[in-house]
Amino acid sequence: MPTTSSFAAAKLISRQGDTSRMRAALAALACLALGACSVFDKEPPKVPPGPIYSPNGEPLSGGALGDPKCEDAMRRWFAKVDADHDGTIDLGEFLSDARRQFAAMDLEHIGVLTPAVLAQYRAPYLAGRKRREASNDDEGDNDDGDDNQRRSRRDSGRGPPIGQDRADPVMMADVNLRNRVTLDDFVAYARRNFAVLDSDKNGRLSGDEIVATCKPQ
Repeated sequence: MPTTSSFAAAKLISRQGDTSRMRAALAALACLALGACSVFDKEPPKVPPGPIYSPNGEPLSGGALGDPKCEDAMRRWFAKVDADHDGTIDLGEFLSDARRQFAAMDLEHIGVLTPAVLAQYRAPYLAGRKRREASNDDEGDNDDGDDNQRRSRRDSGRGPPIGQDRADPVMMADVNLRNRVTLDDFVAYARRNFAVLDSDKNGRLSGDEIVATCKPQ
């Protein structure tokens, strides 16, 4: 029959076993924590600034234009569109710029823009950025599903080229989802866009209202 001393010994062994298991669990947690720290402490690859487009879809960065700050690029565009140099852009000036930009993008001269034509027009401005992104992808080696989806969406004609959180300023005019934009579509969209940009509803766009488009939306 077990004695009191044998019960005490068994109890001590059980406690020692619990302590050993506890130490093993703590060691495992420490390893996991250290592994997590190594992941989170790793500096993500630097991504070059996103393409900058004017409200009417004109490229304002990339290629020979370099990588200016969004605010600087928008103010230069503003000064060019402000034809009468009164410090504001009225609807007539805005629509005139939209028509000029449509003609520049219409490489086939048929009065219709498609994602393929738009990609061809933008290629000289995006080439340097794509090379840098490819280099960063190789360094980061982090091509998960979300990255692939963002990359695919960005490279498509309807993707958001302004950063990754803004709609395409040209294909947004395709309100009927035909995958094509006519001059009438583009001018109608520019008219609606002007009303949205005119935050104080005075019928004119100020430099500050244009620069405000640089903020994440």
